[in-house]
Formats: sequence, C-alpha cells, structure tokens
Amino acid sequence: MTGKIVLVTGGNGITGSAIIEYLARNTTREQWSEIIVTSRSPFKVAVQDPRIKFIALDFGKDHETLADQMRELCARVTHAYFSSYVHRDDFAELNKANSALFENFLKALLKVAPGLENVTLQTGGKHYNVHLGPVPSPAREEEPRRTASIDNFYFPQEDALIAAQKGQQWTWNVIRPEAIIGHTLKPNGMNSALTFALFFIVSKELGDEAKMPTNQIYWAGYDDVSDARLIADLSIFVSTNPRCGNEAFNVTNGDYFTWKYMWPRLAAYFGAKSTSDQEFTKPAPTIGQPQLDFSLAEWAKDKQEVWDRICDRAGKPEAKATWDAGTWAYQDWVFQRSWSATLSINKARRFGWTGHIDSYKSFTDAFQSFEGIGLIPGTK
Repeated sequence: MTGKIVLVTGGNGITGSAIIEYLARNTTREQWSEIIVTSRSPFKVAVQDPRIKFIALDFGKDHETLADQMRELCARVTHAYFSSYVHRDDFAELNKANSALFENFLKALLKVAPGLENVTLQTGGKHYNVHLGPVPSPAREEEPRRTASIDNFYFPQEDALIAAQKGQQWTWNVIRPEAIIGHTLKPNGMNSALTFALFFIVSKELGDEAKMPTNQIYWAGYDDVSDARLIADLSIFVSTNPRCGNEAFNVTNGDYFTWKYMWPRLAAYFGAKSTSDQEFTKPAPTIGQPQLDFSLAEWAKDKQEVWDRICDRAGKPEAKATWDAGTWAYQDWVFQRSWSATLSINKARRFGWTGHIDSYKSFTDAFQSFEGIGLIPGTK
C-alpha cells in the first residue's frame, strides 16, 4: 500500500523546513511515500531523506502554467501544506501578490492532483488584527472577523480555500501561529530568534546592557510564541485526522510569559547583561499607541564591523553573512506594540492535540540550531 504523498511549499522558510524535518524524522515510507518540496529559490534543508524531491515553482505565475510544471511530479499528492510568502513594500501590492500566490497554487494543485485529501494553509495571529491594536486576548478561532487592514491577505486566502473545497471530498485546515521560533538555512524575513541572538552577542562584545527595544506596557505584559516544530506537529495532526477537517486552529507553545522576565533569561544564555528592572527613557505610552524606547534597526546600522570581528575571532568567517539575515525592522514593528495579544489553543486541545514546549527552551533550542548549522559562532 502506498503511503501519503505530501507537497510542502515555502520549503526554505521556517515552517516549511520544520514540516519537512518533522516528516523525515518521525514518519516511515509506508506512512508518507514522498515528500515533495517547492520554493522559488534553490532548496536547502538540514535533513537528508531519499523521499525528498524538489521542484522549483513560482506561484506568481498563472495556474495553467503551474499545472503544466506540476503535473508529472505532483499528480499523486494527497496532502499539501502552504506556507509561501512574497514580500512587497507597498501594502496594497503585498495583499494582492500573496492572495494571488495562494490562489494560483490552489487552482494548479486541484487540476493535477485528483487524489487530494487535504490542503492546509498557514496564516497567523494577524488574522485577529493583533498587529493593529488591542484585541480580545487570548484570541479564539470562533471570534468574528474584524475589519481587515490593507496588508491582511489572510482573509482572501482563507476565503479562496473554503470556496474551492465546497462540494469536494478533500478537506481544508488553517493554522494560525504567533511569532514563529525556529531555524532555517536561508534568510527569513521574520526570524525573531536569530535577530535576538545577533543583538545579544554583539551587546556582550561591546559590554553594553542588552536593553529590550520596546515600551513599558509590552515589557510588563503577556505574550506567547509558536515553535516551528509544534506548527509542523499540529499541521500533520489536524490534516490527517478526519474529525479536524474544515477547521481553523491557533497554535502556540502552550505557555504565556512576560518579556520583563524572559528577556534577561535569553540575554544570560549568551552572557549578555540585562535586568528585569530595565529603565526606560520615554514615559509610558497610552495603551494602543505604538512606541519604542529605541530602534533596533537604528542600533544595527553600524554593528556589522563588530559582528565580523566576533566571527573572525571565533574562526567562523562564514557566519559574517548572517548579519544580513537579522530582521531588525520587523522586530521594531512587533516590539512597538503597547498591548498584549495572545492566542488561545483550547480548540486544538479539545480536538485531542497535546503539543507543548516551554518557550524559553523554544528560543534556546533555536539558538543551539543556529550554532549547529554555522549561522552564529559557538556561545559556550
């Protein structure tokens, strides 16, 4: 009997990499016969598995062209996991491009894969508008949609998925993580853990206090994050469990934390100085008013030379390129919030999923992975 055949998009991304690694490490050929991976750029992965097959696809192309490219390799796909993303600086263009990206993928897949059983789309906490201002926290899947911002392409993507499935035998799932913690061999536009590592290592080198670039409200509030390994685990769980079909699920690590206490712990991992009694230079903002005590993007502008020095001294000159993978502006965008926004995972629990990881371990495991794949020098 032939096992399931999976198609993973965004194979170079944090989530795509995690799904591939999950299947390679935790499943057999009898369970999953083939792991088909796609991305626009050359594929790099941290695991080796004879089941992995790569196909270069650009979902910006029309679905007819894509179908012709996919037909030979993807005809027997049973499960598809979509986590592709294309960046545009203009929000209207960002929305349009990513909506089209998913619709082109879906239409092409439906033309070539008659045995399809499930399509799982990854969106995120932005579904609840957590990035815009205070919202009910923890956010629950059953809450009605709020008005979408111009950059929120999650709604049209989800609508296209649900509409395409109506009357069909295959099922859909939507997975909504918070800030994703994990590793990838290629630069990623929203890699918080790697950005933190760079900041702490350079701060230690300079002998500076590694202050968190945020405000008093976000510093003392509650937050949660999503380990890429758990996203992979939940994605496989719901997409292969019939009673989870046609449902959306939040996914986080299963704990909540306060940056006031987490940040100094993360700094200490690298030997950098930080304190839970951090002093701020600006008065506390009004809740809902974005504010940074200082900008990480501005801080990073003149630190490349320091990073290069650290890499040379450690005998890791190849890690110099990692500096360009720091997502400084993205982190400023997150840390400027003056509100807490968490996700409830009670629904996933209700459906029988038991995934959990301590968020401190989530971060430190990612740090260790960065060392292991040579993105940063050893810290010990």
